[in-house]
Formats: sequence, structure tokens, C-alpha cells
Amino acid sequence: MNDPKTRIPGSENDRRVDYELRRSVDKIQSRFLSRVGDRIVRGMSLRELNEELLIEALSVASASYGFVLSLGSHNVADISPDETAPPSQPTQLELTAAVSINQNQQAKRLHETLTNRKPESLAKDVIDMGKAAFSNSVSKLPGNLPSGHPSIKSYACLPMRDKNKIIALMILTNTRDQFDLVIVNQLQTMLDAFVRIQIYDIVNRGIHDVIEDVGRTSRQLVTLMDASINGILTMDNKGMVTAFNPACASIFEIDVRKALNTNINLYLSNVDIEPILKQLDAAQQSGQIISGRPYRRTDVTATKETSVEFPVDLVIYHTSVDDAIFTTFIIDDISDRIDSARKLQYTLDQFQTLARLAPVGIIQLDIEWTCQYANDMWCQLSRLSREDTLDSGWTEALHPDEVVYMLTDMRKALVNKQTYHREMRLCAALDECTWISLSATALHINGRLTGSLIVVVDITEKHLAEERLKQSAHYDTLTGLLNRMFFLDRLGQAIESSVRRGDVALLFIDLDGFKAVNDTLGHMIGDELLKLVANRLLETVREEDTVARLGGDEFTITLTHLTDDYDAGRVAEKVVDYLREPFNIENEEVFISASVGIAVGNAKNSDSSTLIKQADIALYRAKDSGRSRYVFFTPELDQERRDRSVLITSLRRAVDRNDFELFYQPQLRIKEQTLLGFEALLRWPQESGDRVRPQEFIDVLEETGLISDVGQWAIEEACRQYQIWLKKGLIGDDTTMSVNVSARQLGMPRFASQVACILQRQAMKPSALILEITESALVNNIESNVIDQIKQLGIQISLDDFGTGYSSLAYLSQLPLDHLKIDRSFIMNITKNEHAVTIVKSIIALARTLGIQVIAEGVEDAYVLPLLEAEGCEAYQGYYFSRPLPVSDMELLLGGLDDIQLGHYVNFIDLGDGRPRLVNG
Repeated sequence: MNDPKTRIPGSENDRRVDYELRRSVDKIQSRFLSRVGDRIVRGMSLRELNEELLIEALSVASASYGFVLSLGSHNVADISPDETAPPSQPTQLELTAAVSINQNQQAKRLHETLTNRKPESLAKDVIDMGKAAFSNSVSKLPGNLPSGHPSIKSYACLPMRDKNKIIALMILTNTRDQFDLVIVNQLQTMLDAFVRIQIYDIVNRGIHDVIEDVGRTSRQLVTLMDASINGILTMDNKGMVTAFNPACASIFEIDVRKALNTNINLYLSNVDIEPILKQLDAAQQSGQIISGRPYRRTDVTATKETSVEFPVDLVIYHTSVDDAIFTTFIIDDISDRIDSARKLQYTLDQFQTLARLAPVGIIQLDIEWTCQYANDMWCQLSRLSREDTLDSGWTEALHPDEVVYMLTDMRKALVNKQTYHREMRLCAALDECTWISLSATALHINGRLTGSLIVVVDITEKHLAEERLKQSAHYDTLTGLLNRMFFLDRLGQAIESSVRRGDVALLFIDLDGFKAVNDTLGHMIGDELLKLVANRLLETVREEDTVARLGGDEFTITLTHLTDDYDAGRVAEKVVDYLREPFNIENEEVFISASVGIAVGNAKNSDSSTLIKQADIALYRAKDSGRSRYVFFTPELDQERRDRSVLITSLRRAVDRNDFELFYQPQLRIKEQTLLGFEALLRWPQESGDRVRPQEFIDVLEETGLISDVGQWAIEEACRQYQIWLKKGLIGDDTTMSVNVSARQLGMPRFASQVACILQRQAMKPSALILEITESALVNNIESNVIDQIKQLGIQISLDDFGTGYSSLAYLSQLPLDHLKIDRSFIMNITKNEHAVTIVKSIIALARTLGIQVIAEGVEDAYVLPLLEAEGCEAYQGYYFSRPLPVSDMELLLGGLDDIQLGHYVNFIDLGDGRPRLVNG
């Protein structure tokens, strides 16, 4: 295998090999000229010429990709004959042409960018040595490659030399066979011959051939001259016109016959003609042969017959016919070209003026994507000077994270004749970024890509506004945490990645006691508390975990990459402990706690909605279990929730069908042993014949809001039944009817007026109705005037379950109470627990002091009555006298009593046998 830096030695081949090599090159040269020579005569650019040369070289080498790197006219490298003298080094390379050959041997001309214009090691070595290098085993890529180069497997790098100067490098890659000394020698010889072929050389060669044929094929000459679009004028050594074609006649606006045999000074400036005539005269006298090589004069002043001067370009060629010397001028009127150039310059001046005044940044790039022009606004936005922007400097202003993608995408779009748009950052320094909208469009001349124009608009304010909008759309404005929408997005992402990265745990967090803080300390303190809670929650999790606020006092934590489900429990425990600690807000200590529900899953067994539902079920159990704790979701909890859902559905159906009924329990005066009244108790009959007690469904009624309809029905039904018994003579006028009222009912608008309507419909006196209210209901409605409205109607109020609340004594003196019911828990333990006796005595004494009648609940033992009577308790109810009974059973109980109404006479209970017995007074 050849070494990558294998050099071609000096000519050591024998004469036979040299002969075959030159013969082969002659064939290639002949084939090349026959293929493209006519196009060169018509006019080919240097790029086109190099492309055609590449196609020929690729064919000779059986290679599939090649390109030419020009050293530029100001960067050519001298090959000194003195090998000890160091060659001059070019500063930059330019990509002149690039061609690829596909499998069908079709050539594709490429427009690419040179990734590195500074010569690397391979280019330097070939330039320094002036000799080709090749390799068939590439361990390291050459440094100077076009941006879209294919994978390089082999290469040959050949210098393109003009006498003793290297003007360019040709690189051929990926041969089907192998590069060797023979093929590289053949290619080098071909290049040495072709590099001398320039456009005007071939043009002049064509003209020489024409003029050589003057004596032999005059008809051909006439035809050619007549068909030429350029003016062709021939003069003898005296300056007299001997040939004048129609194009010339059109240029000088004179008839051909009139122009013949006239002095050439009428058409071309004497300044240009006099030196030629002197040269011809000297050659004629000395017999010297004048070189037949054409030469060019540009911007020569010519004169029409009308004396109007105009500029022309001349190609001048001398030829000898017999003993005479003739000079032929090929004349190109460049008036339109100069006029176009002036217009172009005017347009350019206009463009630069507009660009200078435009409020947007503008830069113009050439075909190599290097900057040729930049306006002041670009310099202002990029913080680069115009000098720093030119060439490749403009890319220094692009953010390093985006520059590669931007350049790649822009080139692809512009080559495909598409307009390119992108929003990105300009950064003079990483901490000084300006957001811009960049638009680029390709510039074409005659359908060929010549460069591009880039317009840059400062959109920093717009971008910041969008970021603020995004912040408000994705983040909670109060705490800065993720909001509900972004939380759902993050949770979905976490579940998707859980298969390969571990389980996901979702923690639902609800603050216990937050409403009380808001109500007592105000919403500003509440908002500050929520911010502090958010900060503490962030302290409990890792950086990859997510904390969000769903609204109000509800928060979530999403934990990812879990290998042990109990890691979620440890985080939840930390949350509960952190939030138990007091918060210092405006020099006040604020206390709250938190309940946490936890659900754990992954993409195989859960989705977002499932985890949310499970965490919510677990949170409900945590709050229902006493709060300030955490609970993991289990299938059993789900079953409870399902059962509760079934219960809610059944209750809604029961409310719609009015399936409820009331049971009644008598209340008796202890001392007189007379009937005081009844307490109406709600029951829910089932198809099985059983009846569900209120303790099993009242909380669901309150939670769903159904308590409003059921509670109103209970009051009306109790009043209706009271009136029936009163009309039947089963009770007296001073008997009362008690109905329980929940806090939700008291909070309803127009509750008092609705009760007033019920009393009116049932024709019941207000004093016969007692509304029993729990301590918590009273505390929640202490600030409202609903209690006063009820009292103004004449309705009595009873405080139920007294002694179980945390603020009873504080509010007792403020409430207009008529009755106070001692909770059954104290009555049942009165004979067993001395503390219970003390509490009962204290409650009775307090009530008597405030003038409130006391009723003892849950009396199941006759031995309790003497103690209650001795302490001043007026009445009782309980199983000792009667359980709660349906209407029919209660009517039988009342009908079986002595005919004398209990409310009219004194009846005593005989306590001897432990059973209540009514006796006449």
C-alpha cells in the first residue's frame, strides 16, 4: 500500500514509457479540445473550464469525486530552482470547481463551500515540493475539503503549474482501482499542458486559423466575417482598411464599401494605432517576423462616422501574406457594457444607501458564503466592526450553539432556491445576546447562484414578550412552580421514559388549615404562605423531579427514576415534616400541615389519568384518616372510592324519588316526667327492608350538596307530622319538634326565609320548631346573621353534641341558644368515669348560668336520671325510654299511653323495676 505522502520522483522512466505517456496525453488533449473547444471560443468562465478539466481527469483516473483549489493571483507559490530557498506560502485557498461522477458515469457540477481556506498539511506539502502526492489508504482526511464531500477512501493531489508557479491544486478521490505513479504521471503531464490553455489563447488560436486560411479559402473568410457578431477590421502596414465586415459597419455606422481603403484613424484612435504602424514598418524593413500570438487592448476609444466617440475592446493579430503584413482587429463595442456597469454601479450605490439607512441588519455573501458587504445596523446588532464582519468574520456573531445548524440549513435552502428563515441569537459574548429574525435569499445571475442576501431584524422585545407569555402559560404566577397544564405535560414525559429509567411516583399534596389562615389573617398572608410552601417543597426533591401547583392550596410532586417505591414515602414524610414547622410571616408564626396521597406506576401499567386518579384517592384517605400524614394508593382504596361513587349515585336517585323517611325519638322532662317533644331523625330505607343510618351517608350528602334538598324535605316532613299528631290529640300544644340542620344548610342563601315558608305551609307555630345545630356549624356561621334571622322568626335553637367542639365556651355566650344537648359520650360514662361526671356538672352549671335548657342525650340507664336531676338537667332522650321509631310505631306508643295527655298532667316514672311506667299524679 502506498504511503499517504508518496512523492513522484524525477523522470526515471525509459524513453519508451515517456513516448507512450506523451502519446496518451496527446489523445486526451485532443479529445478534450474536440469536446469543449467550441464552447471556449464562444466564452467559458474559469470555473467552467476547470469543471470540464475535472471531468476529463476523473475519467482518466476512474475516480468519482474531485475539486480544484485555486491559490489566487496574489497567492501563487513560486517553485524556486534553488531547493534551499523556502517557497512563499499562500495565505488562503479558494474552491474553484467541484465535480462528482455517479454510477451511470454522469457528471454533476457542485456548488460547495470550502470548510477551511487555510492550507493544511497535504496542501502545504504539495505546494512546497511542487510535486503530486497520493494515497490509497486514508487514515486521516486531508484538511482542505469542500463542505459536502463524500467519504474519502483514496486521493491524489496534483499541482497545476504555470511555468515556475503553482496556481492551483487538483484533488481527485475515490478511484475504482488504485492511484499509482503511472496514472499520476499521466494526469500531471495532462495538467501541465492544459493549464496553459486560457480562454483568449483558444479564441486567438481560432482567429489565427481563420487568418491563415485567407489565401486558400477567401469564401470561407467572407462567410465567417459576415456571420460574426463582433466587428472584424483588417488594415495593411500603411494603415489602410482592407477588410470591413457588416458587424463593423453597424458599429461605426458606415457602409462597408465606403469604409474600404479608408485610413483606420477614422475609426480608431491614433494613440493606439501609431505604435502598431511603427512596429509593422520596422518589421517590414528588417524582415523580422512579428509574433502571431493575439493580444488584447481594452477600453480603446473608437469614433463613429458621425464623430461620436465610444469605447471598444480589441483583440489584435498580425499575419503575413506573401511579403505583406496585415493586422486584424476584432472589435467589441462595450458601450452597452459600460452603460450597464454604470447602471449597476448606480444600483449598487442605491442599494448601499438604502442598506445604510435601513433599520434592519443587511449582509451580502458571495458564492463561498463569505461576507462582501455589511451595513451599519448589522454592525450595531452584532457588535462587530465592518472589518471584523467581512470574509468569514460574520459567523463570529452567531451563537455557538446554533451556528453549525444555521449554516447547514441555510445553504441547503438557498441551493434549492428557497428562502430561508430562522429565529436565533446574535452573541458578542454569551451574556450579551440579541434575539433576531434572520431571512436569507439567493442571488442569481443568468440562473447561476452567485451569492445571497441576509436581512436581520431585532426581535428581542418580541421574544421576551413571548417568553413572558410562555411563562404565564406554563408556570404559576404566584409561586413560580409549574401550573396544571405544564404539570400534565411533564407527567406524561416522565411516564413515557419510565420503561427504561425506573418508576414514576406522583404525590398529591393538600394543605390542612389553609382556609382558616386565609379567613383569619387575610389573603395577602395566605399568598405569602403559598410561596413559602412552594420553596419548602422544592427543598424536598431532586433537580430532575417536578413540583407543580394545581391551584388553591393543592400541589403535586412528580418523582422519576425510582428503583424503590418507598423512596416516594421518604419524600412524602419529609414534606409532611417540613410543612409542620411554623412559617414566619410578618413577624407572626403561622402553622399548617399537609396531607399527601401517593401513586406509583410506569408506562407498562399506568398513564397520566390513572396516576392522577390514584393519587387523588390516596389523598382523600389521608385527609379522612386525620390529616397531616401520607397514604399510598392501594387497590382497596380504589374499591372504597368505587363504593362511595355507587353510594353517591344511589343517593342522587333517592333524592329524586324522595326515598327518605323520618324516625322520631321522644324527649322527656326529668322532674315532671312529661313529654317535652321529639327529635326527627333521617333514615334511608332499602329494598331489603333495612334502613341506613345517617352516619353512613350524611357526609356524602353534604359533600355533593344534596343535603340542601334533603334537609329542606326533613324540616317540612317533621312539621307536617307534628301537625297530624297534634290534630289526632296524641301530643299537646307545648310539645316541640327538633330537626337537625348542617353547616351547609345554614350557609345556603335564603335559608331562614325557606324555613318561614315551610312553617306557613304547614300552619305550625314557630316556637314548636327547634333547629339542632352542631358546634362546628355554629362556628362556621358565627359571622353571618342567619342565626339572628332564625330567632327573629320565633324558632328555637338547640346546640347539639355539646362538649365535643374545640371552641364551645368561647362562642357559647355569644349565641342566642334555647337548648343545649350534652353529648351521649359523657352520659354513657357518667357512672364509670369521675371526669365525665365533672364535665357533665360543669356543662349543666354553665348552661343554667346562661339561662339555657339542658337536654341529656343517650340515656340508657335509669340510675343516671337522679344525678342529672340533682344537677339541674331539665330533660333527656335515649333508649331507656324509647329508640327512634317510624311514624306508625310512634303513634302506637303514644296511643298506648294513658288517655290523659302527657303534656297536660304530671306523670311520674317508677324507677323501682328499671322500666318507665306512667302513673297518674
